Amino acid sequence: MSALAVLNAERIKLSTTRAPLWVAVAVAALSLAVAALQGSVASGTGPLEPQRASLGIAVFGVPVLMVLASMTVTAEYRSGMIRTTFMATPNRTLVLVAKTIVTACFSAVFAAVMVVASVYLAALLSTPVMAAQLSLSGPDVWRVAGAIALYAALAATLGVAIGALLRAGPGAVAVLLLWPLVAEPMLANLPDVGTQIGPYLPFANIFIVIDVPWLYPVYAMPWDQLGSLAYFAAMVAVAFGAAVAVLNARDA
Repeated sequence: MSALAVLNAERIKLSTTRAPLWVAVAVAALSLAVAALQGSVASGTGPLEPQRASLGIAVFGVPVLMVLASMTVTAEYRSGMIRTTFMATPNRTLVLVAKTIVTACFSAVFAAVMVVASVYLAALLSTPVMAAQLSLSGPDVWRVAGAIALYAALAATLGVAIGALLRAGPGAVAVLLLWPLVAEPMLANLPDVGTQIGPYLPFANIFIVIDVPWLYPVYAMPWDQLGSLAYFAAMVAVAFGAAVAVLNARDA
């Protein structure tokens, strides 16, 4: 099969199953609920920032999209369909790349849409003073949307890699949810140790890039914001490279 045919096959798989629909509904509900809460209770000396309004999709939505990306691999192993996939396309690297492109594009577009929707809802529910920075005509909103979309695309790539490495759905889900939501914030806040290892935590770096407030302290970083993006992308590339190597080395 040609590369375009493989890519189209993965697109069809993603668009004809129920999982993406339910995941999209769950992510949308969670993201908009957090945005509504932020907008309705916003108070203080300064206006509500787009980063805070987008906290739901950045903190909780993207990890769920990562799980969806991993399911494009683990679900095929669970059903045995992966053997049919590899029979039709013996080039396993091409299959993994196609899954990554499809899920990364879906995650990026959906995350950007949810940022815009979250900002709009937060502005709608907050006072004019608090919504001063939430205008969709301002560049700040679109910078946040672009940053979170890039984060979602890289996270989806990581999700596919973890799915290919672990094969088992429950294991992949545990890793992809506990890593950014529990393990890294816990390590980042350990007394003494947190300030030393914090700058080298992958998700801590990407949260510096998207500038969304979360449970990470302020670190003395060894690089700038672009360096943090490069660091996270490098970690994703290492995981994806390992997934490609393992996928080609073992039986389906």
